[in-house]
Amino acid sequence: SSRSSGSRTAGSGRPAPSGTRAVFIRGSLTGILKRYKNTSIPMNTIVHLSDAALIAVHALAGLAAQPARLTQGRDLAAAIGASENHLAKVMQRLVRAGLARSVKGPSGGFALARPADKISFKDAIEAVDGPLGPDFCPFRTTRCSPDNCIFGPDVARHAHQLVAYLGKRTISDIGPGGNVHPAL
Repeated sequence: SSRSSGSRTAGSGRPAPSGTRAVFIRGSLTGILKRYKNTSIPMNTIVHLSDAALIAVHALAGLAAQPARLTQGRDLAAAIGASENHLAKVMQRLVRAGLARSVKGPSGGFALARPADKISFKDAIEAVDGPLGPDFCPFRTTRCSPDNCIFGPDVARHAHQLVAYLGKRTISDIGPGGNVHPAL
């Protein structure tokens, strides 16, 4: 029997009419998208941290790079590539958490509230995103169940290791003594 290299009509085994393959693929994709339309799967990353958390870590690193001076919000926002409004919200949370301090007025700005080696990445992330608890998952979808994870039990173990690592890595690890240069 001769085999056609074209696609086949679903369930019939007969060759599909020209152009049907694309419709079938599109139809399948539509079904998959409908199934996951209410999930918050990060499309561009594997490990997802919120934009606010990333801004927090970068802002604290920027402040640590210039510990002897106050840094104005607009300068910090420009240096780390964040909008001034988003940075302002993040800085408000960092000040509330005791990680940064704010001085109002024309010569005011932001500075670290404690030494950079006493501020962990976890501190910064939790200040804006809330606690990284025992059920933390770096993939964060609304339909996930830790008891039925498609990645298996290893992801939970690695997530715990990630949280521990974030608790050990400090803002002082960035910059002059660390292996990364801050945005400022």
